[in-house]
Amino acid sequence: MSWCLPVSVEIDGEIHEIRDRCDYKIILDIIGTLNDVELTKDEQIRCALIIFYKDVSKIKNMQKAVSEMFKVINVGEEMEQANSQEQPQPKLIDWAFDFPRIAPPVNKVLGYDFRDPNKYTHWYTFVGAYMEIDECTLTTIISIRSKRARGKSLEKNEREFYTKNKHIVDLPQKLTPEEEEFLNSEW
Repeated sequence: MSWCLPVSVEIDGEIHEIRDRCDYKIILDIIGTLNDVELTKDEQIRCALIIFYKDVSKIKNMQKAVSEMFKVINVGEEMEQANSQEQPQPKLIDWAFDFPRIAPPVNKVLGYDFRDPNKYTHWYTFVGAYMEIDECTLTTIISIRSKRARGKSLEKNEREFYTKNKHIVDLPQKLTPEEEEFLNSEW
């Protein structure tokens, strides 16, 4: 076990550096790429690898490179294979959409503004701070999303919050290019 924050990964005995020493922005860019409906799954993975590794051209074992990248994104844990029998979990957070509401509580936990261009914040540090946020606007939003996704009733104060803040509670629906083309067609 390594007690250090990873800034590189080992693939088949060779060390490969993570771009920008695994700054949180790199991982958020990858998450955005992996959620980009305009890219095929293969394109998403290729782009993610290019963002993640300082020099992806030197890697021979791409399958292992993908596995190691996801392990770092998952804060050192192996990615679990989704069981096809399990119900897909509702999406409760969108890193890009929710970022304005993520930053303040993470800053509070860290004690500095991690968005400062002169500051370096490793992905693990960012996630650790995110996991420690206390009650705030973001946790209220996530709670409301969770209850709505499960068909649970909202408390009176949650209903009032939701009514006033639908624009930040409801996640934007991303359409595929095909869906957009259909909606834009004259039918």
